[in-house]
Amino acid sequence: MRCDVAGINKLAVWLKRNVKTKKMKNILIIIFTLTLLTNCSKLQKQTTVENERIELVPEPDKAERLKYEAIEKLKKSNCTFNETDTSLSGIILRDSESATKIVGSENIIDKLDRYLFYSKLESETLTLTQHPGDSKNQISIIKVEKSNKASYGFKQLNIDTFQTGKGIKLGLTKKQIIEKLGNYYAPIDSTKGFIELYYVIAKPKDSKSEILDNNNMPRYFASYKLRNDRLEKFEFGFEYP
Repeated sequence: MRCDVAGINKLAVWLKRNVKTKKMKNILIIIFTLTLLTNCSKLQKQTTVENERIELVPEPDKAERLKYEAIEKLKKSNCTFNETDTSLSGIILRDSESATKIVGSENIIDKLDRYLFYSKLESETLTLTQHPGDSKNQISIIKVEKSNKASYGFKQLNIDTFQTGKGIKLGLTKKQIIEKLGNYYAPIDSTKGFIELYYVIAKPKDSKSEILDNNNMPRYFASYKLRNDRLEKFEFGFEYP
């Protein structure tokens, strides 16, 4: 049965042709109308529930889709990212000797090809990623974030606050970051009060410093995540070829 007036009208015409007594026609029309309205109500409730379920199911890889769309839009612009960060607290990307001077040579890499350290008071966590096949302490990705309350026993470095060569450190505002790195970024919003500034250079487009050619890498990225306009995590370096 259709859940509309047209369905009821068609029913009335059928009853008029096939049922002889007026009383019986009226009774049947009432019965069928009530049945029709009941079925329509159930159908509407079912549709509403299904729609609610669809809305509650999160979109797979939504964050990656938003990042991809923002980066593609950025590529189409005429902006150029030249202020790339290549070091942090004396550790230079892809320079194993500089990293060894800061973190030592006896550290053990984990299953994800990372070395993890704390700042002097364990308030910050430093993650150094070494790509497969590279030599010990040849770091390609550097990440700094606030430490949580749990202590994982990472080695403490004699550094109070991790800071990049461009002066980026936790706690900076969006304005301060842009002043140091420029406006060539993709803004990626996730939730209220949160924003990620994503910078990227990919071949064949390169910066004036020719950072990709000099390091024989296809892509450089830098991510700065702020909550309530304060930097709480940043990461930069070369993606695995």
